[in-house]
Amino acid sequence: MIKVDAEVPVSPYLRNEIVEAIRRGDAIFIVGAGVSLLASDGAESASWKGLIRAGVERSADLDSSLSGRWRSSKLKALTSTADSAQMISVAQEVERHLKQIPGNHYGKFLAETVGSLPMVRRGIIDVLKDSGAPILTTNYDSLLEQGTGRDAATWQRISHLQDEIKQPGRFIVHLHGHWREPETIVFGYESYARVIGDSESQAMLRALLATKAIVFVGFGQGLEDPNFAALTTWLTSTLGSSGIAPAVLVRNKELASAQSRFRALGVNALAYGDAYDDLELYLADIVREANAVPTPGIKEFTWESLAPKLMRLHRRIARSFAPDFVVAMSGPGNFAPAYCLAHSSEDPPLLAAVTFPRRPDRSRHNLAFEKLASNGGWIHHESDKWDVFLPNVIRDFPAGSRALIFDDRVVGGRVQHAIAELLKGFGYEVRRAALVVDPRQISAVDFYEEVVDGDFVFPWGGKHGRGEPAS
Repeated sequence: MIKVDAEVPVSPYLRNEIVEAIRRGDAIFIVGAGVSLLASDGAESASWKGLIRAGVERSADLDSSLSGRWRSSKLKALTSTADSAQMISVAQEVERHLKQIPGNHYGKFLAETVGSLPMVRRGIIDVLKDSGAPILTTNYDSLLEQGTGRDAATWQRISHLQDEIKQPGRFIVHLHGHWREPETIVFGYESYARVIGDSESQAMLRALLATKAIVFVGFGQGLEDPNFAALTTWLTSTLGSSGIAPAVLVRNKELASAQSRFRALGVNALAYGDAYDDLELYLADIVREANAVPTPGIKEFTWESLAPKLMRLHRRIARSFAPDFVVAMSGPGNFAPAYCLAHSSEDPPLLAAVTFPRRPDRSRHNLAFEKLASNGGWIHHESDKWDVFLPNVIRDFPAGSRALIFDDRVVGGRVQHAIAELLKGFGYEVRRAALVVDPRQISAVDFYEEVVDGDFVFPWGGKHGRGEPAS
């Protein structure tokens, strides 16, 4: 679970409303610049303010009539203390200057900034996709399309918005325009209201959104963001009281301010954690709970999908437990702990258990290694399904050392439990981790990323491990 400061009030009820809305298919995510900043690993043009700052520099470079004083004054207006009106004013000046210069420089500027954002960390976009909910955004870039495989649709195509809300999965709806269509780009509330605030659009959106649970994601990086202020004002005036108030996810330290400012607008604020990176973990937990219903068939984990899941699992572990050594239990699946350790700055040693499936006719390699392990003082644990050999050095860590047992999956959990008890007998503090757990093992495993009740398969093997079918 996400770490939340003890002094930060948490509302399980409001959180559960989001979980249930996703489960019912009634949730809609409206995504702000914070998601693009996370996905692009902090690219400056991913933020609204950073994009306008780049626009000031481009305008000053292209238009020699603009003085150095103009550039300095506009950049000063974009300081951290700038209010929405100042930022909107600068944005409108940038748009006007770039459009006046021959050569489609406004379009080129958009293509070379928001149109060129790199996809560095796709985890949070994967989570949004996994929710199955419609995704609307105030962002101008294509990162959501890259991560979800959906097509871009702008506010000019209201029928696409209707299609997406009724049957999610085809479009990312850009409420403030998309960089490929410069004429659709909207800066701030006034132009937003002008292009989408007509009575026909309001009637359409009122019908589509009135019974939905709207969740603002990625706006916490700037509660001063004019896009957020515009959207909340517009939504509350358009929808009125539907009984399902929109919610905005913010950091712990922003919660009190967000509650005092936005409750008057009919928007609830929920804290997701201390750091921006916690947003992905918070959403992953919510989506996991909402999707905790067995689905037919086999769940397939691809190499592409595993990387962000393992990164999230690494962050979950790193925030609350710093192991002195890690015991990898999964044979071919030792890729999972090895990948996590590759992102650790602490470099705890990884001790790999040697495991063999228990068969009526044990393999010659199994028998040969058992003899070698016995001669070398290795620890041998036998279960009804596995022969497990642990390196002899595992006995020699100082008492009180922190041990992390890491498996790719925990289904029955008996072997991992037995090894945990053995390590506790050596005086170690022990935690258990797994990429995937059976729902009946949730209380026993300290850190996990996926809960799967049915069959599943990794690139290296199935739910039941080596020697058994995946289904």
